[in-house]
Amino acid sequence: MTNKQQTYEIQMDERSLILAEESLIPELQADARQLILPYSGNKKSLFQYLDTLEKSDRFQSIVIFSKDLQGLYQDLKSLLLWIPAAGGIIKNKEDQILAIYRRAYWDLPKGKLDANEKFKIAALRECEEETGLKALVLGAKLAETYHIYREKNNARALKKTKWYVLHYFGSEAAIPQSSEGIEQTEWLLPQDALLKKPIHRNIYKLIEKYIQLQTLKTKGDL
Repeated sequence: MTNKQQTYEIQMDERSLILAEESLIPELQADARQLILPYSGNKKSLFQYLDTLEKSDRFQSIVIFSKDLQGLYQDLKSLLLWIPAAGGIIKNKEDQILAIYRRAYWDLPKGKLDANEKFKIAALRECEEETGLKALVLGAKLAETYHIYREKNNARALKKTKWYVLHYFGSEAAIPQSSEGIEQTEWLLPQDALLKKPIHRNIYKLIEKYIQLQTLKTKGDL
């Protein structure tokens, strides 16, 4: 990715709202399952696209494009509760990663930031709390993901999660944090983690990115 962000892919369950730079639109291929529209500048119009993705299975994704991508993103953000979060892919000495099973899905440890907390600190704290592993070592930032969901009061929230690679050099077994709905943890080779079902689409893509980066490191391209 270039220094200038050109898209925001925001998950809504297994569908996507994609905010894009207008210059990218000619590169997109026509698809009956994808709706592509210009941004009108009326931010409340964004609600109808959220409703469509939430209530209908007609489209797998909706792309809204604008010359001012950051303005479009800020307009969407202003309509929703803003939830900053952080999480991690925990890697052990055998190059396995730790998957967790939470609320009927395979997932990765993550959680909301505390007040005035930095993303890196939150990633370390959440990973230790949700897995029971101590002395994790924070590594490089891996990616950012975006997710729109309903809070308990039914208000829509936009969660931005920063993901990091964390290293575990110990030998203690992980302990699932049951208070957070985690029922099981399992060390897996990354390619085996992709075979776990069901798994959230953004988590699947995150693990794919991790595998790609590890492959590049092995080849010496990074």
